[in-house]
Amino acid sequence: MKRDLRGSLAAKCVAIFLLILTTAGAVGGCAIVLMQSYGYGTAGSFQEDQLCLDEMVQAERVALDKTVEPDYYSGYELNNFYPDFSALIYDGEPDSENLAGSWSEVPENILCEHTNQFRDGRAESGYYTVIGYLSSPMQSRSNFYRNFSVYHFMRSFDYAGTAAMTAFLALISLGLLVFLLCAAGHRAGRTGVFPNFMDKIPLDLYLFCAVPLFVFCLLMPDQFGRWNAHIPLLFYLAPWVLCLLCAAAVALATLLTVSTRLKLGKWWRNTICYGVLRWCRKMWRRFWWTVLEFVRILPMTWRVVLAVGGILVVQTFLTLLIFETYDQAVFFLFTLVLDAALVVGSAWLTRQLQLVQDMGKALAAGDLDAKLDTGKLFWDIKSHAECLNAIGVGMNEAVERRMRSERLKTELITNVSHDIKTPLTSIVNYVDLLKKEELPPAAAEYVTVLNRQSHRLKKLTEDLVEASKASTGNVAVHLEPIVVNEIIHQAVGDYDERLAAGKLEVVVSTYEGNLIAMTDGRLLWRVLDNLLSNVCKYAMAGTRVYVDLGARDGWILLTMKNISRDPLNINADELMERFVRGDASRHTEGSGLGLNIARSLMDLMGGAFSLSVDGDLFKAELTLKMVEQKPWEKPVELRLVTGAERTKNA
Repeated sequence: MKRDLRGSLAAKCVAIFLLILTTAGAVGGCAIVLMQSYGYGTAGSFQEDQLCLDEMVQAERVALDKTVEPDYYSGYELNNFYPDFSALIYDGEPDSENLAGSWSEVPENILCEHTNQFRDGRAESGYYTVIGYLSSPMQSRSNFYRNFSVYHFMRSFDYAGTAAMTAFLALISLGLLVFLLCAAGHRAGRTGVFPNFMDKIPLDLYLFCAVPLFVFCLLMPDQFGRWNAHIPLLFYLAPWVLCLLCAAAVALATLLTVSTRLKLGKWWRNTICYGVLRWCRKMWRRFWWTVLEFVRILPMTWRVVLAVGGILVVQTFLTLLIFETYDQAVFFLFTLVLDAALVVGSAWLTRQLQLVQDMGKALAAGDLDAKLDTGKLFWDIKSHAECLNAIGVGMNEAVERRMRSERLKTELITNVSHDIKTPLTSIVNYVDLLKKEELPPAAAEYVTVLNRQSHRLKKLTEDLVEASKASTGNVAVHLEPIVVNEIIHQAVGDYDERLAAGKLEVVVSTYEGNLIAMTDGRLLWRVLDNLLSNVCKYAMAGTRVYVDLGARDGWILLTMKNISRDPLNINADELMERFVRGDASRHTEGSGLGLNIARSLMDLMGGAFSLSVDGDLFKAELTLKMVEQKPWEKPVELRLVTGAERTKNA
């Protein structure tokens, strides 16, 4: 398994250490290449190099100032920084007659001689000519000796090789920086991005402190002055290195925290500015809603009076300004705008009132389907229009429910009378036959018929009672985690004989693994029993019955589909009503209560039951709330009694 180094603290520390080294090398190499590009350390000898010539010019300027305007500091510089330097100063061309002064004696062993002219208004000729001499050997405390050391150090580096190495170190530094930015926020053994204490500081406050600190660390080395031979190079460079390291640390920390915040997303929320703006927005909304609520609680009459009164007051003020100022045209124009706004507002309000009045007339005329678009209406008028729309919808639903209830009552009386009279008539007829017979040889057959019809009457009575209890909620419900897969297989297995007798093939497609639902196993078994019973009664022989089990969005879906033997000339909603059956001739055994009972039981268990009819395809769908099984929990295993066992026990 490949290890993710982004969360390794050791890898981050090594990367930071290497980043410091490579960055320092790249910066040093860049400085060397830049100095060599300007000619420092590239001449064949020190006397011809820019390091020597620039220092000669500086020394000549100090010697000129010492000669023309003698002061203590110039002499101090020449004695301490240029002890191996001497110079002759001429007013104009170098001639013994024009000699204006000198500094030190011209040495016998001259290492370097340099002549330079300085434009100066103090000279009679307008300029001074200074001839500088550098004696050999150079003294160790001299700036020339310092530059001579730098010259030899620069000569040890090849320009092309140094440039290539600098580019290489820069690429490594860039790669390490990219790694650190990618690793920002990651921790060992954890997935995702996690902020540290620095990432929790508001970003604008962090930048407000980090940016000045970074600038301060960069500008601080300028306060140390120039390096001279009196100060060891190591002591001179130490403060520079420390300041640059501090600046690099601040920059790296800022980049890392910005990277972490960008990964976390919505970085702007952790800023003081965002909090202040959000608070201002909240206060403004609260103030605005307070004003609106104050206006809304006023009666509509007072709102109109205040609005019109305010417009009239402003108009009066503008009228006074027309007579008291010179800009009458501007204020007159404002007055016309207010008058136009008042006219438009009045026309708009009148139009809305007219729409509401037309809506009321339509409802009074019996048009319950009339609707009024409230999207562009004003506050009170919109509320009144919505009430009128709700009245129309409510009246329409009430009428529809009333008509449907009356129709169902009529069908209930007719169907129940028919279903009860048929078995009772058979019982009465066969009882009469038994009474007329003297030791009848067919007594066993009559008893069988009587038994069958009595059971049918008993079943109908039980269904009526169960339907009543289910619809009123008078059924004890015990919800617990149940394995739905097992119930389906047990229910289908219990109906094997009846399905085989009807030449029906059941195709069960269950979920891979166990699906657990929070339900009542006894009531769910009753629902499946009703559905499979309907399949045995009404499915077309020689067809397949499909039972599918699946899950979606936290719900378990159980679908049962079959082809009806008889034409389904009724919609799905009516099939779930009481005493409604798919066969209009009612030649099969059944009470028409099974689907209604199934829907009521599913509602009691917190699920859903729906039917759909597409031609001869009959589809029932059960929906149950799925339970996520935890490793330490064990679902309830439901033990159901099969039909064969029930017959044996009887």
